[in-house]
Amino acid sequence: METRIEEPVQVGVVFEGGVVCPRWFLWGGRRYNVQKVTMRWQTQEGQAPILHLGVTDGANLFELTFNQKTLAWRLASVEEAD
Repeated sequence: METRIEEPVQVGVVFEGGVVCPRWFLWGGRRYNVQKVTMRWQTQEGQAPILHLGVTDGANLFELTFNQKTLAWRLASVEEAD
């Protein structure tokens, strides 16, 4: 089941060919290593383009968002493995 989180997080990224590729993020005092980016899409909030990234740590699915105007990362949701 998906749980909405909507909390700020710190994210470690690399840029590969101009594409943002998250490698890890910190949430709740724990570091999650990103094994794979599963989806990418973009939305708009007012004047701010928002990059959405579906990522997995190998067990759980997460949605990270990056506000390209404020440069702020958020953990939007998590779907934990049963």
